[in-house]
Amino acid sequence: MQVRKKNPNRFYLVMLFCLLLSFCSFVIAPRIGYERDAAYAVSIMIGLWAPTLCILGVARELMAKKDE
Repeated sequence: MQVRKKNPNRFYLVMLFCLLLSFCSFVIAPRIGYERDAAYAVSIMIGLWAPTLCILGVARELMAKKDE
Protein backbone atom coordinates (compact mmCIF):
# COMPACT_ATOMS: atom_id res chain seq x y z
CA MET A 1 0.00 0.00 0.00
CA GLN A 2 1.45 3.32 -1.08
CA VAL A 3 1.21 6.26 1.30
CA ARG A 4 0.85 9.68 -0.27
CA LYS A 5 3.16 12.33 1.16
CA LYS A 6 1.42 15.44 2.37
CA ASN A 7 2.27 18.71 0.73
CA PRO A 8 4.45 20.80 3.08
CA ASN A 9 2.84 23.98 1.74
CA ARG A 10 -0.41 23.00 3.46
CA PHE A 11 1.27 23.19 6.85
CA TYR A 12 2.61 26.65 6.05
CA LEU A 13 -0.81 27.86 4.90
CA VAL A 14 -2.47 26.57 8.05
CA MET A 15 0.32 28.19 10.08
CA LEU A 16 -0.40 31.56 8.46
CA PHE A 17 -4.12 31.07 9.06
CA CYS A 18 -3.42 30.36 12.76
CA LEU A 19 -1.35 33.52 13.06
CA LEU A 20 -4.06 35.58 11.39
CA LEU A 21 -6.79 34.03 13.54
CA SER A 22 -4.72 34.59 16.66
CA PHE A 23 -4.20 38.25 15.79
CA CYS A 24 -7.88 38.74 15.01
CA SER A 25 -9.00 37.13 18.24
CA PHE A 26 -6.47 39.22 20.15
CA VAL A 27 -7.67 42.50 18.62
CA ILE A 28 -11.32 41.98 17.72
CA ALA A 29 -12.69 39.71 20.48
CA PRO A 30 -12.45 42.28 23.30
CA ARG A 31 -14.15 44.87 21.09
CA ILE A 32 -17.17 42.66 20.40
CA GLY A 33 -17.83 41.88 24.04
CA TYR A 34 -15.61 38.98 25.09
CA GLU A 35 -13.61 39.31 28.28
CA ARG A 36 -10.13 40.60 27.61
CA ASP A 37 -8.35 37.86 29.60
CA ALA A 38 -10.29 35.07 27.88
CA ALA A 39 -9.63 36.54 24.43
CA TYR A 40 -5.91 36.83 25.15
CA ALA A 41 -5.74 33.25 26.43
CA VAL A 42 -7.45 31.96 23.28
CA SER A 43 -5.11 34.03 21.12
CA ILE A 44 -2.07 32.57 22.82
CA MET A 45 -3.36 29.01 22.46
CA ILE A 46 -4.05 29.50 18.75
CA GLY A 47 -0.71 31.23 18.26
CA LEU A 48 1.17 28.34 19.85
CA TRP A 49 0.04 26.05 17.03
CA ALA A 50 1.90 28.12 14.42
CA PRO A 51 5.45 26.97 15.34
CA THR A 52 4.22 23.39 15.58
CA LEU A 53 2.79 23.55 12.07
CA CYS A 54 5.98 25.17 10.79
CA ILE A 55 8.05 22.32 12.21
CA LEU A 56 5.72 19.79 10.57
CA GLY A 57 6.11 21.60 7.23
CA VAL A 58 9.90 21.53 7.49
CA ALA A 59 9.78 17.83 8.38
CA ARG A 60 7.65 17.10 5.31
CA GLU A 61 10.05 19.04 3.09
CA LEU A 62 13.00 17.07 4.45
CA MET A 63 11.14 13.80 3.92
CA ALA A 64 10.35 14.79 0.34
CA LYS A 65 13.99 15.68 -0.36
CA LYS A 66 15.13 12.43 1.21
CA ASP A 67 12.83 10.42 -1.06
CA GLU A 68 14.15 12.13 -4.21
